Amino acid sequence: MRAGPLLRLVAGLLVPALGWGAAPTWLADMNRAFMELNYDGVFSYFTGQDVATLRIVHMVVDGEQRERLVHLNGAPREIIRRGDEVTRVLMPGDNLVELSRGIASGPFARAFTRPFDRVSAQYAISDLGVGRIAGRRAQRIAVMPRDGDRYGHRLWLDREHRLLLRSELVDRHGTRLEVFQFTQIEIGDGVDPAALEPGRHEGALAAVDRQPRGKAVDPGPARIRWRAGWIPAGFSMASAGVRRGDGRLQSVNAMMYTDGWAAFSIFVEDGPSVRTAAAATRQGATIAVTEFVPGPSGRRVQVTLVGELPEPTVRRIARSIYHDSKEP
Repeated sequence: MRAGPLLRLVAGLLVPALGWGAAPTWLADMNRAFMELNYDGVFSYFTGQDVATLRIVHMVVDGEQRERLVHLNGAPREIIRRGDEVTRVLMPGDNLVELSRGIASGPFARAFTRPFDRVSAQYAISDLGVGRIAGRRAQRIAVMPRDGDRYGHRLWLDREHRLLLRSELVDRHGTRLEVFQFTQIEIGDGVDPAALEPGRHEGALAAVDRQPRGKAVDPGPARIRWRAGWIPAGFSMASAGVRRGDGRLQSVNAMMYTDGWAAFSIFVEDGPSVRTAAAATRQGATIAVTEFVPGPSGRRVQVTLVGELPEPTVRRIARSIYHDSKEP
């Protein structure tokens, strides 16, 4: 789960500069805060095309993480997490897949569990001073790329608990592509366990997932014969496998790459029988690009790359995909 998926400046609040050594510590503390704290808050999430308003309730009960995510605008929708079990509550005719995708790129899905010892090589981390979000003092931190092949982040962390209160994902010109921000939040012992229970929605349907869909046929990378001829510096393969999606007989080669902060996934499958053109769709900072490259025996295969990277970078990666005919 991803899983993850910040502030207004307050003049007159001065603190000593964090320096390089302190900023990664704040980021590591942010990881733990998301998973270990009890909190109940309302946040807005802007993806460049729309603004969603949601409520998040998170608690650790008897050592088990529990969470409730509620859409406050549009059709009633809730996601209830209890350990590894996920229940989605929605109205008939609502698109469960779109619900999942709508949350997947958010900060709670990402959970910000990133190896920050690797971030420093490709990003510059700096202190931006102190601000104020949802009535709470917030430490401002910038995580900016050293090249044009990835996006940057501005983060506002609660000064007392290190919980993320606001984040901005920005391009190289500083344009905001996605913005997440709490508008109100309760942290600590004041969170009511009853708030974890789903609301009453007449006619709503509930779907329970106890394991992720699209289960890997072979999780090992040895079966993957597809390679990326070019990837940006700092990225490495984090996982690979041969998968089958929901209701699909055709296997899909899947590879996921990360630089410790940003990530993208590559999916390779047989091309459609009817010749189609390359395409790209974007939602906020997330882009999905489809390209077609030569495969074994000259057959045409479809490459789909999904990630939070600039479009020129995504297209360059997708077009570099090739089939390695050498035996491993």
